[in-house]
Amino acid sequence: MSEVLNCDAGGCGHVEHVGTITPEHVGAACPKCGANLLTQKDWEAWRPIQALLNMARSQAQGSTDDRAEVRVSLHGDRTSIEITNRKPD
Repeated sequence: MSEVLNCDAGGCGHVEHVGTITPEHVGAACPKCGANLLTQKDWEAWRPIQALLNMARSQAQGSTDDRAEVRVSLHGDRTSIEITNRKPD
């Protein structure tokens, strides 16, 4: 699993790859522009989504079905989900 923090500051575009987004990331400064990478509000909105993803991931372990890449983005009051089906390796 890979999670990322994207800087929302206009024109920055920095992407911070993290193993898992945690409460310690709240208030972290973007190394490129200094803006806040994760607000408390965004963290509180992300937690239930993260829990659902973790539950789905644990149930899918050991499955021989085709795999999918799931991208969940949270920006302000908008959440988007993108699912890309992949064939097994």
